[in-house]
Amino acid sequence: MTKVAFIGYGFMGRVHAACWQRICGVRVAAVCVRNPASLARSVKVYGCVGEALPANLPSDVAVYTDAEKMLDEVKPDVVDVVLPTSLHAAAVERALAHGAHVLCEKPMARDAREADRILRAAARAKGRFMVAQCLRFAPEYVYLKKLVASNRYGAVAAATFTRLTPPPCAPDGKSWFQDESVSGGLALDLNIHDADIVNWNFGLPTAVSCRAHRVSSGALDHLVASYDYPDKIVVSEASWSATESFGFTYGFRVHFARATVVYDPRLAAPFMVYPARGKPFAPAFRARDPYQNEIAFFHRLATGRVRAEENPAPLAEIRASLALVDAERASARTGRRIAIQTAKGKAT
Repeated sequence: MTKVAFIGYGFMGRVHAACWQRICGVRVAAVCVRNPASLARSVKVYGCVGEALPANLPSDVAVYTDAEKMLDEVKPDVVDVVLPTSLHAAAVERALAHGAHVLCEKPMARDAREADRILRAAARAKGRFMVAQCLRFAPEYVYLKKLVASNRYGAVAAATFTRLTPPPCAPDGKSWFQDESVSGGLALDLNIHDADIVNWNFGLPTAVSCRAHRVSSGALDHLVASYDYPDKIVVSEASWSATESFGFTYGFRVHFARATVVYDPRLAAPFMVYPARGKPFAPAFRARDPYQNEIAFFHRLATGRVRAEENPAPLAEIRASLALVDAERASARTGRRIAIQTAKGKAT
């Protein structure tokens, strides 16, 4: 039996908990939260995980307000860190020091320098560490990755990735997401998804240019990032400026030499391949839930049923994607094109 404990338990904690509870041989044993009363309430969620989630915790789960005490007493096999981003580094270090395998919700940290702190702790630890970069486990994005890697339709000429949503806010109109010192703001919390997909498919660009709109507080609420590659045009767009009635949308459009591939969940046929020869077709996907896929993979990793080399989200790449977002933020702040310096396979 794999004992899982949570540090943090907001909406993503509940998403993860539901996934863990679907896996045979897993028991959610404990949660650590600042306010235990919050466990009895449903919470508003953002993005593509639904409108609201119930508490969904088994009645025998131990509840703590002190993470150190929970780790000492429960001795979990796996710790799932689902805290605000600014708290990730300390929580991951603590859990790894206790010998647990640790899954950390994206983004890994507030910037690449803080990520390096986590990676040093992971290198010393006996437990496995993985960042829950969920799109690398989403079948539509996995399919695109295979098309790019296989060269089935030739080289990519252009690619556009989008992720547009109303601003995240709690019922009182406030949210830690909008405090950039805590979440990293729009670029880090939302655009990290598509920046990582850009890096995963095409490697790091030589430079990035980012134009952004800011609200009166100075926080970003819309950005367009352009990534410099010698042979293709690659752009991502992220927004917290959509209206509530617009809702949340995301996807991509990729033009290959011999096909155009479109993913738009709002369409009747969300994923379509339009080849230069032959009829357009919609690939059949199985196991569509990226959250379930990533949690199930991490369970196999923690229990030794897959090797670290099989991880589709290797830490060096996730760290490089974080550095790419750092460059986007610098470009948005300065209005300048930011060169991406690399050393030993990672952005610096």
